Amino acid sequence: MKIVITSFFTLLSFINFAQLKLDSKDLKNLILISELYSKNTNASGSEFAKSIDSLRTPKLNHIADALIAVGKGEKSILTDKYLARPSSEELYLWYVLREIHYNLVSKTKAIRPNIEVANEVLSKNIDDRWLLDNYYYRIHGGIASLFNEADLSKININIDQLGFKNQTEKSIFYLSIIDALVGGRFKVLQMLKKNDKIVEFSEKLPSFNGRKYYYYTNLDFEDFNWIGFEENNSYSEVNIGNLYVVIIAQFSATSQLKGKSEAQEIYFNSILHEPKYFKFSKAKDDLQLLFEKSK
Repeated sequence: MKIVITSFFTLLSFINFAQLKLDSKDLKNLILISELYSKNTNASGSEFAKSIDSLRTPKLNHIADALIAVGKGEKSILTDKYLARPSSEELYLWYVLREIHYNLVSKTKAIRPNIEVANEVLSKNIDDRWLLDNYYYRIHGGIASLFNEADLSKININIDQLGFKNQTEKSIFYLSIIDALVGGRFKVLQMLKKNDKIVEFSEKLPSFNGRKYYYYTNLDFEDFNWIGFEENNSYSEVNIGNLYVVIIAQFSATSQLKGKSEAQEIYFNSILHEPKYFKFSKAKDDLQLLFEKSK
């Protein structure tokens, strides 16, 4: 019973109980922005930017700025203006974008009026962790497209200065940004056996808290149910699992192209050497075997 009660209060600590009321112009423009976004989730093109600009209000300014920055794919997307934690109120507005988009693209549910969807989001209690994860997912395209060409190795992202409330929020941020930068990229490159490209991209990654990204190993947060598009999964299995794919790809490529010493730096300073996280990786048996051999 004590475990159940503890889990209940842990869940309560992440639920946002604020119910948000927008005036008619903010609500109307938020719905229009959501509809534009749903048609162009890459936020690309001057016409999209012009349309979003026309729907600005003081309450929606940061959303407009962020969407336009995503479409441009410039280094500004990695400034504190966009990386810092938005207010809980703004996170609700971003969740409206998500839910209207899902409403419009669902192939299994009947499309509802978008104003109904918006009012539902703004009136219900939503887990802060879902809200935060959704925000970084909405801007991930701008980060990914920036990294196609840019060398970000001189950039340091200080996670502790971005306004996060706790370690869970810091982990959500870190996992989201790494996935945006190289998540899908490394997976594809490893399948194509392009180890040279994996090493090339790894050398252009930004630092986190002053160190190479794989040094970040503080992922001690309670796992939670993650709601995606018509799916429901363990957040850690999906996201820590994706991080393992990234680091394993770099470790393997570095082992083959750069030698034992550099590969060992990755191994001994990353979650590849943290048994408590192995359960979240599809390669958990191999990781455990490698860990035993490394003792």
